[in-house]
This record gives sequence, C-alpha cells and structure tokens, in this order.
Amino acid sequence: MTFDVPPDGLAVNQYLRMARVEHPGDDAPVLEGRAPIDDNVRSDDGRGMRTGVLLALVDSLGGFTAGLAVLPRWIVSTSIHLQVARLDHVGALRLDVAVLRRGNLSAVTSVVVSDEGAGDAHVADGIVTCAALEPDAPKVFSRPIRIDALPRPEDPEPLEQFFGIVPPADDADPCTTTLVLEERLRNPWGILHGGATSVLLDAAAVRAARLSDGAAATDTVVHFLSPVRTGPVEARCTVIGDRPDGRLVRVAVHDVGNGDRLCVLGSVVVTDRHAGFR
Repeated sequence: MTFDVPPDGLAVNQYLRMARVEHPGDDAPVLEGRAPIDDNVRSDDGRGMRTGVLLALVDSLGGFTAGLAVLPRWIVSTSIHLQVARLDHVGALRLDVAVLRRGNLSAVTSVVVSDEGAGDAHVADGIVTCAALEPDAPKVFSRPIRIDALPRPEDPEPLEQFFGIVPPADDADPCTTTLVLEERLRNPWGILHGGATSVLLDAAAVRAARLSDGAAATDTVVHFLSPVRTGPVEARCTVIGDRPDGRLVRVAVHDVGNGDRLCVLGSVVVTDRHAGFR
C-alpha cells in the first residue's frame, strides 16, 4: 500500500523526504529506505549530507523496522550507534535495515547506508536499540509497507532554522546550543522528534569543537534517557579531548522547562575535513 502522507511526524518527514519499502523476509521484516540529498540537508560546503540528518534517517528507519518486528507492540529508541565511513556523498542514499534481535522487552536493528550515486559506496553503519512497549492502541499496517517520499517543499528553510536551533550570538558560549521546541518538531506523542534531537547533537558538537569551517560530525553514540516534553532545549557540550580521527565531544541535552531534566546523552567525534577525512 502506498501512503500519500506518512502517518506520523509529517513536518519532519516531509523535510527529510525518505521513502520506505518492505521486501520479503523469511521471518523478521526487511526494509529499505531511500533519501535524496537536497540542498537544505547538505553540509555548508555542499560535499555531502549533514551527519545529523544521516543520524535522523538511521534512527527513523531502524526504529520503524524494530516496531514492525514486535507488532502488535511498538517501540521507542533507547540508543543509536552510528559509524561514518565517508562525508562526501553524491546521492541518493540507500538505507538497508535488518533485524538483529527481537524479544519481549527490546529489539535491535542494523542499518547499512550506501551512496547510489557513487557506485553504492559505503557511507555508514548504524545500530539502533529500542524498547518494546504496549501502545494504547495497536498500530495497523497494510503489508508489505510502501511509503513514498513526500514532495520537496518549495523554498525549504535552512536545516538549523527548520529544527529550531538558535543561531549563536557573537559572545555566546560555544559549548551551549539552544533549540526552541516548536509544535512541528513534536512527534505524535507530543515529545521532541528524534530527528530534531539528531540535528541538535550534530550542530552542538561541531560548534563546541571549534575546529574550522570544514568541521563535520562523524561517529556518534546516543542514549535516550527520557523524553523532551517542554523546552526550550539546551545541548551542553564538554570537549573530552583529541583523537587521531578528530575531537571527541560529550553532549548532554536538557529540557530546561521541565526542571532542567537530562534527557539525552551523546558522544560525537568531530573531524576537520581539511585534515583529510573524505
């Protein structure tokens, strides 16, 4: 069945524009995603997709596949591990997802990202771990799943502007990045969409690393501790130190309006493209 509009997260899904197709599997669901690299999701130098967007796609499709694997229950992402092999992309990017484990309490999926425009060059690997929950009303899908990408919005907003990320002031602390929780950034449960969290982690880590105009996030580990419900949201960074492949930044995401609750904890490697990372 083809859905004209994805059932959840319309604004964010329309911005990211990923199509989803389910292929026959022996037991667990097998899904493929395909996402164009529109100008609004490219890095500042135009060489490839922003890592925060890539992380959002991996979380979205990996989590969706895990949800199908545990039906009639559903899932919430608890952690993501993304390893980036290359930052230069032609596009479109293809995401191939498989279920590694499904049980009564959790499900784990693997996501392999390839660049179709570059001869299926390997872009990234992701692991998405999810907790299985009992929803108020079970989700019902016609199988196999087919959800077409939404049309590209006319004159889309720049990435960080769309996701409510406040531009840094000249005298601002580069280790703190703020996101305004606009209604379009909420998922169907009324909390901050995982895609917005992914873009925030990327933007905050790159600002805090203070490398160069060619800096980009690469490997990222995210732990979701509790939902962001109120806002505004602050990503508070600590530069842990340097590694051969870049600068390691710890990012703590707080829901300021909800008692300053710590909601997400991540670690991000920020690499200087000028140092030779492709």
